[in-house]
Amino acid sequence: MATDSISRIKEDLTTSAIDSPIALKTLALWLGWAAISLLMLGKLYHKANIDAFLLHDRTMMTSIIISVFAFAVLVSFHHAVVLTKEWLRASSLKQAISKHGLAGMEPLRRQKRNVERFIFSIQAILKRDGHLDLESLVLVEFSSQHRRSQFVSLIGNLLITLGLIGTVLGMTMILGGLNGAISAVGVDQALLMTSLADAMSGMGIAFYTTLMGAVLGGILLRVFSWITDTSVHALQDFMLRTCLVYGSAELNPGTARELQVVDANLARVQKRVDLVATACEASGREVGKLVEKMTELQSISQTLAANESMYQVAVQHAKYWRGVRQSRLFGQFFRPTKSSESEAH
Repeated sequence: MATDSISRIKEDLTTSAIDSPIALKTLALWLGWAAISLLMLGKLYHKANIDAFLLHDRTMMTSIIISVFAFAVLVSFHHAVVLTKEWLRASSLKQAISKHGLAGMEPLRRQKRNVERFIFSIQAILKRDGHLDLESLVLVEFSSQHRRSQFVSLIGNLLITLGLIGTVLGMTMILGGLNGAISAVGVDQALLMTSLADAMSGMGIAFYTTLMGAVLGGILLRVFSWITDTSVHALQDFMLRTCLVYGSAELNPGTARELQVVDANLARVQKRVDLVATACEASGREVGKLVEKMTELQSISQTLAANESMYQVAVQHAKYWRGVRQSRLFGQFFRPTKSSESEAH
């Protein structure tokens, strides 16, 4: 398993060096648009004096819009990183398919990425000689990636809606302030000024919430969603092209597909034969070592037999051991258990 993971990492690094402009395109576009977004938000922060408005926003609608926007940006960044990993893995799979074909590849043991599940599904269909519909399969396998992009786009639409809700709340505050101001004309000057201040505050809420909802949700998040969604579509096209170009003979049932399957099976059998041959060679070496040990033991026994005194001492020790084992005093220590008796029977 360790050697397999090391070989996978080496393969991913090799293919990422070859196809790095394609694999890193999604993350590069995302980071580029994030930099542009920061510049836009910095200009908006200084020109529109948003920090002062947030301190006096009684509805908290602008703070809610900014918080939801920050959450959506984190989700979109995670999606961009996941798609970059998908592209790197797709590049390595392309190299393997171009060399060995779909049937000649080793069966994928892990299906962590969508591209891996896509190839694994194709291998399973080819193994069962079933009908393969690539367009339907690629839509099913990459549907989770589309849902993530749609989620970010949904949050963008939600921010626009929150901006409109803030506009309605601001207009309501404007009408309430004007109504109080009209009723306080010529009666209470302090109430008149307070009502006018409420009306101006409502106007600020109406404009600021509309501005933040339109900029954050209608512009920034929609572009983030477009980047990831376009990357998913490009990844689908990349995998379809790889399968159609390098595995077209295996995708259509016929003689060529059967020959590819036979060649792949023969290659797997050859690998197993090589493993058996290696195991037999190792077993032969171990048997040779065992023969050498037996030869050494035989020479030692012959030496012992040649030396009469040592031989007699060994015989006396053996007799003594048999006598001790058969004695009543030590018989209970060497009495066979029930399990050993049953095994003996």
